[in-house]
Amino acid sequence: MHIILRNFKFFIFLFFLSLNFNSYSHAHMRGTFSSEQEAEIRSLELGCDGIHKNQNKWLPCENEKELHKYLRK
Repeated sequence: MHIILRNFKFFIFLFFLSLNFNSYSHAHMRGTFSSEQEAEIRSLELGCDGIHKNQNKWLPCENEKELHKYLRK
């Protein structure tokens, strides 16, 4: 019985851990665009200023820190 309970607790821990990672990944994916115009529109929707580029994608807000702050609202 002790082994079953321990495994159940571990499963619950992994489940909540995966929710946290999925939330972060999903938030970041919602904030990437292939054009400057799309990023500017999203920036206005989020309420942040400016846009920035990361590799070949455009992102709203002036930097990554600001983007994540507004995506988590």
